[in-house]
Amino acid sequence: MKWINKIIDFIRLSPEESGIFQTVIGLENIRRVLYLTLLALPTSAMYFVIFMLEAGNATGVSYQWRRAISTSHAVMFASFLVISLLLYFYSFKPAKNNRAAKLCVNMTILILLLGGAVIAAADQLVTNNITPYLITCLITGLIILIPPFRALIYFIISFVVFYYAMSLTQSNHEILISNQINGITATALGLCLSFILWRGYLIRTKQSRLIEKQNQELKTALELVNSQKDDIEQLSRIGRDITSSLSIENIIRTIYENVNSLMDASIFTIGLSNPDTEFLEFPATIEKGRLLPAFSVPLSDESRLEAWCYNHQQDVIVNDCSTDCGKYLGRLTALTGDTPQSVLYLPLWHKDKVSGVISAQSFRKNAYRDYDVNVLRNLAAYCAIALDNAKTYRRLNELLDDLKTTQDKLVIQSKLAALGALTAGIAHEIKNPLNFVNNFAELSESLVKELEEEISAEPTDKEAMAEILVTLQQNAAKIKEHGKRADSIVRSMLQHSRGKSGERQLTDINAMLAEDINLAYHGMRAQDSTFNIKIETNLDASVGKLEVVPQDISRVFLNIISNACYETQRKKQAVGGSFAPLLSVSSRGVEDGLEVRIRDNGNGVPEAIRDKLFNPFFTTKPSGQGTGLGLSISYDIIVHEHHGELSFDSCEGEFAEFIIRLPR
Repeated sequence: MKWINKIIDFIRLSPEESGIFQTVIGLENIRRVLYLTLLALPTSAMYFVIFMLEAGNATGVSYQWRRAISTSHAVMFASFLVISLLLYFYSFKPAKNNRAAKLCVNMTILILLLGGAVIAAADQLVTNNITPYLITCLITGLIILIPPFRALIYFIISFVVFYYAMSLTQSNHEILISNQINGITATALGLCLSFILWRGYLIRTKQSRLIEKQNQELKTALELVNSQKDDIEQLSRIGRDITSSLSIENIIRTIYENVNSLMDASIFTIGLSNPDTEFLEFPATIEKGRLLPAFSVPLSDESRLEAWCYNHQQDVIVNDCSTDCGKYLGRLTALTGDTPQSVLYLPLWHKDKVSGVISAQSFRKNAYRDYDVNVLRNLAAYCAIALDNAKTYRRLNELLDDLKTTQDKLVIQSKLAALGALTAGIAHEIKNPLNFVNNFAELSESLVKELEEEISAEPTDKEAMAEILVTLQQNAAKIKEHGKRADSIVRSMLQHSRGKSGERQLTDINAMLAEDINLAYHGMRAQDSTFNIKIETNLDASVGKLEVVPQDISRVFLNIISNACYETQRKKQAVGGSFAPLLSVSSRGVEDGLEVRIRDNGNGVPEAIRDKLFNPFFTTKPSGQGTGLGLSISYDIIVHEHHGELSFDSCEGEFAEFIIRLPR
């Protein structure tokens, strides 16, 4: 029974399929039948003429065969002519599946199948094949779209006609049975092709309709999206504006100026919770364009819709205050003389925490739809972000100010620490010229006394007086020379102690290097009397002067040279007397600038810390002996301030070499 039900379901048309047959397939059949009849007309006419011309000379069975064929084609020609004219003038232009069209299609199917059966029967007078019937079955099954049940009826009728027509013309019983069986095969083949054509076209039509329906739904959805595009863009603009604002009054004003193009918000406000006072504070409320005074609502008063929304962390949606407020066990307090009729209160959520409420109110009943609630919810998200941004921005500014102050203090302390480490070396450097000045001053004082004695003696010894004056002059020159030396050392110390960078000046780089080597050496000696190091210099005289900030560049040289001295001394203490500390300093001119290399034979820079070497506050020295700012400041001075390069090359355990390149 199941297979019978499946056959019935296959043959029977559903309401949808009936509709498709009456519309799409009906119009398609009109087009196909019209083209088929137009092709069949010349074919039938040609057969008619050929068989009629030769019928006059034929006799007997041949004559009967020719007359039967010509008559069949004449009938088919006349039928197809009438069908084509009817279809063309009544159904093809314009295309319409009317009764005349349906009749023409059905008549074409019957004429094809019955004509093929009759012609095949007539051919039995002279031959044994049933080709005409097979051809008409194939043409019908492959061209015309026929519902399964109708196709079954048409093909059964054609086979019945074929069966009895064959028995009238075929006298050989064996050939008759063979042709009748072949007729069954031709009928079944045509019927199967018809089923396949029908089912395939029906499936394609359903798919086309489904695609068309989906396209229509997409088109409708696109129109809906386009209709809301302006609202989304407006929301985005509001979001950008308020998230860049740092004042709640500005946030409320910005939203109010734009929100009424999206929804009715005659009253708009934002309330923020104050944990200290347990109040919802409303710093700014706008009603009909007017800014109202600030007010607050106690969180404990849940009869107020604002407090209920915040405490329960749920939306309050009221479209008729006279009936809906009771759902929230609350009341609405009018901010002015007029009482709103529709109210929205939504929590301000940010990072899974409620920080306040946002409200839009209207003087109309039923003013808010789900769409309006979603709009206000999006605005609430933007507001929460904007308020958090403002709070974070203020906190960040405070932290940045504190950090800047701390950093300035650390930099100054670093400079003072470096200066303090050099104090002993500077004192040693100043002591020598001062000793010379004192010695030559005492000598000059005794020479002046001798000169006074010579002047008062009689007679005066001019040669002795001249000799004393020459000696005094030489002493004065020596005093001047060593005074300038002391002055140079003091100026160098002052440069290192300055808090801010000075102006760029033409500076002798080689002289600065020599002076910083001397200062670093004596500073290290003052900290550790066992320190000693061999110093090799190769300073290119062609380097000349360069326009730099002298105190900053000197600070860089002094820092790197001091680090080199420290590393070599640390290695010597670890290795022992077999290690000979060595410091090499060289300068040379390069294209568009100069290059300074400072190399030591200490422990080098370990691979693991090379990426961190210029980071602020990173140091390899023990706690309390280094701030970690020396190389960081040096990098900023060379790279950012002077647009040069500061790099290093190192082999762990063997050497470290810092390369400084400065542009002219």
